[in-house]
Amino acid sequence: MIVMVFPLLGQAVFPDLLVSMIGLAAAGLTTFSFMPQMVRTYRTKSMGDVSRYLMGMFATGTALWMAYSIFKGDLVIIGANATATAFNLILLHMKVEYRTKSAKVV
Repeated sequence: MIVMVFPLLGQAVFPDLLVSMIGLAAAGLTTFSFMPQMVRTYRTKSMGDVSRYLMGMFATGTALWMAYSIFKGDLVIIGANATATAFNLILLHMKVEYRTKSAKVV
């Protein structure tokens, strides 16, 4: 069994555990990075500064990453990309919904 020693941590860490921790941290940060935008959009009812093409392409990309991770059997990537895809689809829906409402008001 291979053990890596990290002097800054002062302890030995198993490589698989370290890789899983890095993966979970990356998945959490990238997935939940959309939460501030979702909250802001919900509060202001405006997404004028965010391109629908960006959101559509990112949602497509995360859906493809999810399909890839299903084939690879990687549960961390599956969960992260399923959540990111859902968040992006919600934002894309908000962009369309709030644009339509503001167009009706004016």
